Amino acid sequence: CETGYRQLIVMKVSPPLAPFRLTDDIEIQATPGHTMSCVTVLVADATTGLEAGGGGRTAIVGDLFERSEDIENERLWIEAGSEDPRSQRYHRARIAELADWIIPGHGAAFRVDASIRRSLRRQADAPSAPTETGS
Repeated sequence: CETGYRQLIVMKVSPPLAPFRLTDDIEIQATPGHTMSCVTVLVADATTGLEAGGGGRTAIVGDLFERSEDIENERLWIEAGSEDPRSQRYHRARIAELADWIIPGHGAAFRVDASIRRSLRRQADAPSAPTETGS
């Protein structure tokens, strides 16, 4: 619908804090960090085709995650550019709590498990990371 399209265009310029429901199965959420206008698209019960029974909630995250390896090596996403690393850490952990699968900006989709969620929560809760302070 035209109204929904206009809302989506406005959202691209200035994402709202509240999720924007595009359809019953698709939601757009603001996830600033890499840039302050980044968004994530959450798709309910998406079939990823990566493995049998691979459905679940899928997050298409752009550069919120560069690739799965940046979960253990923060330098990968920080050195790729982050306008607000603290915000990006928060949204990485938040989206991981909501998603069964993440499709990053670069690299293959990956399944989100309990160890990934713990690691991202720990990073988000840290006062500052060595990669930001130059240590």
